[in-house]
Amino acid sequence: MELEKRTRTSDILSIYIPSFFIFLGMSIISPILPLYAESFNVSFTLVSLAISIYAFGRFIVDLPVGFVADRFGRRPLMIIGTALITVTAFLNATTSSFTEFLVYRLIQGAGSSMWMTSRTTLLADMLKPEERGRVMSYFQSFMLIGAAAGPTIGGIVASIWDIRAPFYFYALTGLISLVLTFIWIKEPKRTLVENGEGAHFSPKVLKRVLLNRSFSMACLATFTSFFLMTGIRGTMIPLYANNILGLNEVEIGTVISYATLMNLILTIPIGYGIDYFGRKPIIVLSLSITAVASSLFPSAVNYLTISLSALLLGIGTSGAQQAPLAMATDASIHEPHGLSMGLYRFFGDIGFTIGPLILGFIADGYGLQMPFYFMAALIVVNVVLFFTLARETYSARMSKAKKIRN
Repeated sequence: MELEKRTRTSDILSIYIPSFFIFLGMSIISPILPLYAESFNVSFTLVSLAISIYAFGRFIVDLPVGFVADRFGRRPLMIIGTALITVTAFLNATTSSFTEFLVYRLIQGAGSSMWMTSRTTLLADMLKPEERGRVMSYFQSFMLIGAAAGPTIGGIVASIWDIRAPFYFYALTGLISLVLTFIWIKEPKRTLVENGEGAHFSPKVLKRVLLNRSFSMACLATFTSFFLMTGIRGTMIPLYANNILGLNEVEIGTVISYATLMNLILTIPIGYGIDYFGRKPIIVLSLSITAVASSLFPSAVNYLTISLSALLLGIGTSGAQQAPLAMATDASIHEPHGLSMGLYRFFGDIGFTIGPLILGFIADGYGLQMPFYFMAALIVVNVVLFFTLARETYSARMSKAKKIRN
């Protein structure tokens, strides 16, 4: 898809719809994944490992995927990654061993990194600063539509058939995304000077990217966001809802969907806000609301109160994905896109990996309420660091004000 030939239709068919099906599949298994792992009669820590090992698979290939994307292109990695997601989803449904389950989750995580890092790099190639927040919000919206529908569908599928059935549905959505990606994704023509891809990777380039304060603070924000996504949203909320409140799979699925629904409602307006007001204020506000929401979950005593906490969590996390990504892309615009996006995903996947493990360990030692308080404290530290150290990378309002003064 050459940049000059971009149309809204090509964007929808090549980027948005495949993302919808991938996230639909991922979220279909979200309400039952901890329960499925628990069905192998393992501890909360090992249940969390089933979440984290997927993240570890992403983590170990993020940087290599970035290098390969710079050298060989984005499209091959998208296709291979989607194929791995599809095959391992099917294998997860058929396994009878917890060890096999973990191996398939690890491979699936590697496939997810190939898909997401190459797709994020493609967006970095395509987008101008003034449209970055807005278009990323459209991208996020299609993912969120899938993510919002998935948990409820997964809960219903599990209740009608059995706890393995959602994995078969995940394989089907992966197959649809694979076909669409193969047909519609075209390798963009990139300008080597603009994207920094004429230079070979070196420790000097890596150091230069990491010493960029705005880029490093965006990486910190995405670390915290992914830590929360898998640790709280993907692990502790289902476990707390099931073990403390006694909710079933369908009720747990709807609770998670409430948070995702708020994300969906607010993502596009927030995307415009990211471009107009800037990346930094949106990130600070989003994280602050998320900290409050995390601290409220241990007070939930029934379906209604945990649903209200989930709605607030959804409000807080609505800008947590596209705002840091927009800042990281702004800050690294003259660096190799594959490297910078791989590095950005690398920090996110550290959080994705260790979040469930740390919170699962805390839950084993101190109960299922304590992980929510720990998460709130971690977010507060993040907010202070980000507010103090991050520099704004783009704001239409600031740009207009400078033009008026000049």
